Order: sequence, then structure tokens, then C-alpha cells
Amino acid sequence: MTAQWHSLSKPSPKVARTIVGRLREGVPPAEDVCLFSIGREELLGYFARVLDEIAEYEQQGTKFIQADYGQGKTHFLNLVAQLALERNFVVSTVTLDRETAPFNKLDRVIPLIMGAIATCDSRRNALGRLLQEWARTVRGKSRNAILHEIDQDDGLQLLFPDFRLRLADYAAAYNRPDGPAHETCLQIERWFRGEETKSRTFKSIPAFLAAFVQFIRHLGYSGFVVMLDEAESITVLSRITNRDQANENLRQIIDNQELESFYFVFASTPSFLSGEDERGAQTYAALWRRISDPLGNIGQRALDKVIIELPALTTEEFSLLALRIRDIYQIAFGCDDSLVTDEHLSYLAEYVEERTERSVRTLVRSTVMLLDEARRAEDLDILASYEFIVEQVIQDEERRLAY
Repeated sequence: MTAQWHSLSKPSPKVARTIVGRLREGVPPAEDVCLFSIGREELLGYFARVLDEIAEYEQQGTKFIQADYGQGKTHFLNLVAQLALERNFVVSTVTLDRETAPFNKLDRVIPLIMGAIATCDSRRNALGRLLQEWARTVRGKSRNAILHEIDQDDGLQLLFPDFRLRLADYAAAYNRPDGPAHETCLQIERWFRGEETKSRTFKSIPAFLAAFVQFIRHLGYSGFVVMLDEAESITVLSRITNRDQANENLRQIIDNQELESFYFVFASTPSFLSGEDERGAQTYAALWRRISDPLGNIGQRALDKVIIELPALTTEEFSLLALRIRDIYQIAFGCDDSLVTDEHLSYLAEYVEERTERSVRTLVRSTVMLLDEARRAEDLDILASYEFIVEQVIQDEERRLAY
């Protein structure tokens, strides 16, 4: 996943510009993640092994990833998503937000999860592709025959009546002799996303998730990986009852024994998982008992704990990341690599490390900004400018956090 640059397939200038544009904003692109990934091989190897076990033995698992703001949680989730897609999992990654995706209201979060579904063959609108794939497997069969087949299939016993009916309806609409009834198919797809009438789709969210996982396993996929970013947004819910409901929703997902072939990954800052914030997960005992480590390190490897720390990049890896970004930048804009030298980037990385305790986000944005300035003004005095650029980025990040 973090291969040497010379062994990677280089992006086209168009793709490289897209990557640089996202990095400039401090938002890592979900695709082509290996191109700008440095370090954390041990942790990625652990996730690869876990995903292999979940696929082979139809297990379930939960992992909480903890790291400070700017340390690369979102990028790491993208790396895990790539590992899962390579292993034929269906994957969905959603960023929680107290306004648009509050975790105390699962009927608003689950539609986002279903809408963000991706597969190895389809990164967008994959839910529709899955339903089409299903319809093709039962082509030539009547609606009643399809329902009978579902009823007789031991591998589809978790599909509740509404789920079964909608699958049969979708297949009938898609396989019409005169061609697919697209509007009907889209309407049924909206039901599966919970956008048509949430209360009808999600009478029981645990039951819906269990049915969906069984459905995609029936289609030949390894399972379902759901990753939620910014779990600390739970701590900013103003009402205690809302925070308790969000934590209870987490507990229910963790405890759902019918969710075979399901992996649930939650990324958060220490404010939610450290046990020190008065609004964090420890305030809800039923959840905290399941994710905390009351016995310390006894009998358990660090990576096997439910809560794990995202390790900071080493000093060498921190500098290598700046060099990798310059490689991508040069492909994007055809720049002369003598303008910003290895030494310049080493100075920049050292300064960011000193000022921020190795904030990956600050390094990424500062590196792109320095390369931008050098491209605009070839006579730029880089040694006199890089500290000012870093300070600008730090101030901008502080404003974002305050907001």
C-alpha cells in the first residue's frame, strides 16, 4: 500500500492535478491513495489480515482509530477502504456531522451510508449496480418465483418481508421484456437508501443492516465494511439525551450478533475515546465496557484492542511525504524540480514538525502552498518564505477548529 514511488503506476497529469487540488484543501482524495501514502505499514498489515479473516470465516469486528486532528485519520480510512475493495468487500465511508449526519439519529445516517456504497468495480452509485446485478441473476423468473426462491434459500433467511418484496419488485421492473422500467427501479433504489419513507425502510436498523450484508454475500461479495469519520462529533451534541442515544446506537451495532461478514471502523480524536472528556464515550457505561481496556495490556496485543492509536509518522517519513507530494505536483504541472529542492522540503518538514508535533494536514497543505508559490514566482526566496507559509496554514487550521 505504501510502495516505493518508482514501483507505482504514475498518474496522468489530469489525475495528478485532481490529487494536488484536494491536498491543497487538506482533504485527501479517496482514489489513488497509494500515490501519496508514507508509513504505517504495520497497522495496514494488521487491517489486511483482519479483512482476510472476516471474508474467510464470516466474522464481524469493530475498531476505533484514535488520533489528533490533522494526523491523517481520513487518509488512513481511505487506505483501509482500498484494502477492503481489493478483497471484494462492499465499502461505505461517511463523515459524521452534528447537523447533517448526527449519530443520535440513525435514520439520517444510514441513508448516507447506503448512498456512499462502493465496490471494486463501482466507486459511485454502487447500490444501483448491486441491485442490477441481483436482477440479472434472476432474469427470466416471475416475481412469485423469485420470492419462492428467496424463501427457500437458507443463505437469505435474514431478509425480512419488505426487503424480499422490494428485491422481487426491482428484478421484475429491471427485467421487463420491453426493457428496464428505470423510474420504478430508481424509486425502489430510493427505498433501499431509506430516502423514500425512512420509517418504512428502517423499522429496525440492525435488521436492515443484517439483511443487506446477507444480500451482498449472496451476490458473492466478501462482506460489508462501514467506516465513520469524525466520531468526536458525538461529543458536541449539546443535549445529554442525544449523546446517550448516539452512544447507544454504537452499542447496538457492536452487539448485533447477526452482522456476520461485517467490519465497523470508527475514527475519532482523543476527545471521544480518551476517557478524559466529560462528554466522551466513557459517559455511557454500556458502550465504554465494550470498547475500553480495563485490564491494560494483559494478554492482548496493542493492535488487537478495540481502540488503537494511529501512529505518528517518523521524522524520516514526514520528510518523505513532502517529497512524494512534490513528485505528484511535478507530474501535474510539469515543474522544474530544481525550484524546490530536497533540502527546501527538509527545512519545511522540520519546521512543521517543530510547530505542530507532526501534523500531516499542515505538512501537506504547506508543501502544496510552497510549490504553488514557487511555480508562480521562479525567483521566490524559498528559505525566506517557507516559515511564513507554514504559519499561514497553521492559522487557517486554527480558524477551522474554532469554527
